[in-house]
Amino acid sequence: MSECLRHHLQYFYNASAYGLAGEIERPMRHSISAQAATTLAGSGGRGFQRIENFSVSPFVSFDAAYTEVGGSFDDCQNQHTTFAYSVIEGLNIAGMVTADRVVARMAIYSPTVPGTGDSQEASKKKSKKSGKAAAKEDQHTFDITGSYFDNLRVAGHKIDVQLATHRLHQYQTYRDLSSAVTSGADDLQPWGKLDDTRLSKLEELGNQYHALTGFGSRARKWKTNKEHRCMDGMFWCSAAGHYNLHKEFPETELHGFGGIICIPKFGVVRLAEVVVHQHRRQLHMLRVDMCSTSNGNIIGGGAGGGGSMPPP
Repeated sequence: MSECLRHHLQYFYNASAYGLAGEIERPMRHSISAQAATTLAGSGGRGFQRIENFSVSPFVSFDAAYTEVGGSFDDCQNQHTTFAYSVIEGLNIAGMVTADRVVARMAIYSPTVPGTGDSQEASKKKSKKSGKAAAKEDQHTFDITGSYFDNLRVAGHKIDVQLATHRLHQYQTYRDLSSAVTSGADDLQPWGKLDDTRLSKLEELGNQYHALTGFGSRARKWKTNKEHRCMDGMFWCSAAGHYNLHKEFPETELHGFGGIICIPKFGVVRLAEVVVHQHRRQLHMLRVDMCSTSNGNIIGGGAGGGGSMPPP
């Protein structure tokens, strides 16, 4: 009997993307459902959504938001591949946060398993591999290369942040990132690299911005105790954790802590957050928590996914 060359479905794809969503609590209640949201079917394929000329005045508006997800088997790499892509154009959040373009990209390559989607010859080659190469093969690899902000402004200040996509590219697997974060990697933390003075300031601001309540103490625990650097196998990182607001704007009323920017009498802006689990990652390019004259949150530019093989 001849060998079947088709790649039988022994894999569950996982990918999703959204343009923008939010929840306004004050001075009026309004729920902003996820705009241009799309989810990939477990069998793979493609999904696409586009929304234009969206507005919830005076809180948020954008010219266009579109997303795409996809999953398929890559014959050249002999792996299941997944991607998620989100773009927002002409974004304006309460006149305080604006951007010409916000792009989120997530690419995922899944581990191959001998005998699943492989030819007999490929399976034999895999079985001979050992050491680091084999260890890397049994994990998903993730990459956010191509994610960026175009003309991002916060409270009128142009935030020229080059995301540390190269750093996350170094730690594409969960094992590599876990090792880096638990060992230090201050530049990948949402609050960046902080000395005791800056940590105390972050804790103090928790009394002014309810979106930062408990955030400073969490940062201090992470800095002083390695046991607090991982919670149930999950890591919270930022591709903007290295950003130094006060280096660009020495005299400003804004407070910056890595990828976090505090705007007096408005709220907190978080940039390029990455939530990492063992088999999936999620990128949120922009999160705004309004906690002063208005109250609510708006999150935009989301892309992520993973995948899994069925149990034996």
